[in-house]
Amino acid sequence: MKPLNLVILFACLVLAQVGVAQTVAIEIAPVQFENHAKRVISSGIVRPVSEQTLSFKVPGIVSGVFVQEGQVVTKGQLLASLELEEIDAQVSKAKAVLEDAKRKLARLTQLESQALASNEQIRQITTQVDVAGSELRIALFNRKHAQIHAPSNGRVLTRHIEKNELVGSGQPIFEFADEEQGWAVNLSVADVDVVMLNIDDQAQVTLDAYPGQMFNATIKEIAGKAHPLTQTFEVVLSIEDKHKLYSGLIAHTQIIPSIQTHVAKIPMSALLQANGLDGKVYVLNEQGEAVQREIKLAYFDGDYAYVKEGIANKEKLVTQGGAFIRDGKDVAVMNL
Repeated sequence: MKPLNLVILFACLVLAQVGVAQTVAIEIAPVQFENHAKRVISSGIVRPVSEQTLSFKVPGIVSGVFVQEGQVVTKGQLLASLELEEIDAQVSKAKAVLEDAKRKLARLTQLESQALASNEQIRQITTQVDVAGSELRIALFNRKHAQIHAPSNGRVLTRHIEKNELVGSGQPIFEFADEEQGWAVNLSVADVDVVMLNIDDQAQVTLDAYPGQMFNATIKEIAGKAHPLTQTFEVVLSIEDKHKLYSGLIAHTQIIPSIQTHVAKIPMSALLQANGLDGKVYVLNEQGEAVQREIKLAYFDGDYAYVKEGIANKEKLVTQGGAFIRDGKDVAVMNL
């Protein structure tokens, strides 16, 4: 709180043993209520916005692995392949069955024109052509996904296979980061803080790996329920700055909530005592006496406490030296 009117308050302390009064200089300032949002401070892990597990569609023997962990790749680049002999044979079989069905359909169609084939026979062979066509499309699809290509420009985070290994359908082969989608920070936020947050709230991120640099971010996701073990809520920040980052970097964040509270900002030195969110301060009444006041705190943020009840706007608050006041009536105020 920036004081608008600073005065010196002299409190008299009577020393019983000698009967001499001493004065103590005390600072005061007017209370100012304003809308304020408590910063939500948390730490988390940097992750790609899009982190994918890449697999083969069909089981088979690995014929080649063409990238290493951490390697940067381009969209469409071949990452790994299965032995294709069996899969190619399935494609050839499906093509042969389809071609045979088409020849039968053509022959029956010609016989139908001569009244030598029934409509039922035509329908049956037409169905065989359709089924054979579907089988060929399946075989070609499996052939396509017997190789893994980079879905976009990005980085291979982990590699789980070696050449000549037998792998199953859907078995994780690579963990892949789509770096074109950017980077995010995954945080765990307490319930008292998450209720103040909204999508697109602004945040600032610092990384241990880049000391002294500040990254801008926004909230992109807020979990709808708490984690069953930690009872915290997952919040995902999207880092706006373009920078070379890595999955797993430690991030420290400060989120500025869009939801604000009408509170008075007072320095911690003004508090005589605090028990949870209950506190006590000194204020000056209309007679110029220092009187103790019980207050309700909203929260603490850095070197300041934020008051929601117990004091009024523009009241004169003792900000320094309140602990030395013994008799609030024996005071003298001097304007600076």
